[in-house]
Amino acid sequence: MNSTLTIPKNRTAKRMDMLKAMRAVAEISYHGSFARAARAMNLSAPSVTRIVGELETNLGVRIFNRSTRSLALTPEGKSFLQRSEAILHEIEALRDVAEDQHFNPSGNLVVTSAVAFGSEMLAPVLPEFQRRFPNVSIDLRLGSRSVDLIEEHVDVALRVGAGHLPDSSLTATRICSFRMIFVATPKHVDKYGLPKTLNDLKGRPMVKLATGSWGHVQKLSTPQGEVDFLLPNHYCVDGYRAQFWAVLRGDNCALMHEYVAAPELEAGRLIRLLPDCQTVEQGVYALYAHRTLMPARVRVFIDFLREALR
Repeated sequence: MNSTLTIPKNRTAKRMDMLKAMRAVAEISYHGSFARAARAMNLSAPSVTRIVGELETNLGVRIFNRSTRSLALTPEGKSFLQRSEAILHEIEALRDVAEDQHFNPSGNLVVTSAVAFGSEMLAPVLPEFQRRFPNVSIDLRLGSRSVDLIEEHVDVALRVGAGHLPDSSLTATRICSFRMIFVATPKHVDKYGLPKTLNDLKGRPMVKLATGSWGHVQKLSTPQGEVDFLLPNHYCVDGYRAQFWAVLRGDNCALMHEYVAAPELEAGRLIRLLPDCQTVEQGVYALYAHRTLMPARVRVFIDFLREALR
C-alpha cells in the first residue's frame, strides 16, 4: 500500500488545530495509549479522541488502527507522524531562538532623535550600550523631521514632550527631563553686567533658537511664578550649534538647552544668567510601537537610557 500522505485541497485544517493534532499523534505513538497521551498534553482522554477523529475526517485517512487490545499507526499514520515530528522539532527550535534573543538581545536597532539631544546626550552614552550589548547594532538617525515609526521601521524615537501620541499603536516612556537656561560669555557680562531681572535682558543682543512656531515665546519658571517670555528677533537660528557658536564667539546671550551649555559652564567659558529663571521642565520620551511582547533589543535600550540619562 502507498503510505504517502496527501492532504485533500478542499479539506484544509485550521493551523492551530493541525499543530495540536500533530502533537496528539506524536504523544499517542510515544505512550502507546490515548489516556497517557491525554495526561501528557494536560487534556481529557475524550478530547484527545476527538482531536484524532477530526484529523482523520479532515485528511480522509485513518491514522490509527485501534481495538480494545491494540493500537497501531496505519501506513498513512506513520507518514503523518514522520512529517509532524520534523515540523514540531522546527517549532521547538524557533522557540529556543526566540527565548535566546529575549535574554541575549541582538539585531539592528533603529533610533531617531532631534539633532541637539541626539548629539549632546544620546551619542555620548551609546558606546557604553554597545559594550553591554555587543550583538545589537545601532542605526542612529538625527533630524527635526517627525518620522512615522511603523511606516519607516523605526524601533525607538526620542522626542521632547510626548503630547498627544500620533496614534494608539505607539507607547511613550519618560526617559529624562531638561530645561533651557540663560547663558552668556564672560566678555558679554563684562560689557553688559549681570542682569538681575528679565527686564534687564531688554536691549541686549540675544540669539533665539526657534524652529517653525516653536521657540519664539518660552514659558519660564521665575521666583514670581510662570511667565511667557517673548524672545527678541535680534538674531534667530534654527540649529542649536549655530546658537552655541553665536554665543561663544560673539557678543550675545541666549536661552540655551542646559545639556548643550553644561560643558562650557563647567569650563568657565559660559556664565549662567538669572539662575532663578529657566524654562519649565520638559520631559524627553522614548516612543515605540505598542506590542504585547516588546523585542529584547528595544526593552534593554529603553532601560539603559533611563539609567544613563537620569
